[in-house]
Amino acid sequence: MTSDPKNLAPERRQPRMGTIVSGVLVAAILIAAAIAFAVRQTSPDPIADPQTAATPSATATPLPGGVAGFAVPEVDIFGRRVDIPLHPDGQLREQQIPSKTSTDRDWLTAPPAGLREPGGWQRVHGVVVPFSTSDGPTWIRDGVAGGYAHTPQGAALAAAMSVYQVAARPGDRAVLTQRLVLTPADQARFDAGIAAGRLPRQQPAARTRGLLAYDAFRVESYAPDLAVVRLASRSNEPTTTAAGSSAARAWITASVPMVWNGTDWLLRGNGNSLSTSQISDLSGWTSWS
Repeated sequence: MTSDPKNLAPERRQPRMGTIVSGVLVAAILIAAAIAFAVRQTSPDPIADPQTAATPSATATPLPGGVAGFAVPEVDIFGRRVDIPLHPDGQLREQQIPSKTSTDRDWLTAPPAGLREPGGWQRVHGVVVPFSTSDGPTWIRDGVAGGYAHTPQGAALAAAMSVYQVAARPGDRAVLTQRLVLTPADQARFDAGIAAGRLPRQQPAARTRGLLAYDAFRVESYAPDLAVVRLASRSNEPTTTAAGSSAARAWITASVPMVWNGTDWLLRGNGNSLSTSQISDLSGWTSWS
């Protein structure tokens, strides 16, 4: 399955925002779409011009009496809090809660700590990503957050960060280096796309505004060197039309392979599309917040 890069821009149509979020998410979670974007795009696309990228949050105004390091928070289309860090690369949080260990009964099912608190979900380079107080991230290098715990929770956090940051910054070499493990062929495709100016360092707000906080995750398999994490993002809220027809709540899910490189979890990109599906129930999933 390959996505047309021009379809990455969400269609602005009200009030079916759930449909828009679904379409944007599907495009974002297919890492192969970024590779296709580098290889297949042959005509200039003004919306992808790095000069039109979203304004960094470093220009945001702090709120007197608010959370240190953050500007005035926002609320997403589903009514959830989104914190705006004063630094565009995000605000690290103190790791106060011990990570889970393999002897814990909820080793594979516990959520990372701190995501229900202010600062748990931050808008970083246009997309909403998690910052925990238990499993990372613990550093920001060259504008990219990393340093996740060697735990299922760390793998899930890294998966959420990696997918969205690659979608938002497909031409940023620091993101590709620090958040992906690529085959030589795929690395060459990214390099060619960057050199040709087809991959922007930062996507504009029109292409990132629908990449909202994930609702839940599920660890499908876990080993010290490889974790497969499935992420779920809300794509639709229950609605009833004037005609009486209704649409149930739904989620788009993606299976994300993460590998441990000795110090961090990285997304294993190999040019193939991530396995995706749509579900209407989160039974058996771990809620992020």
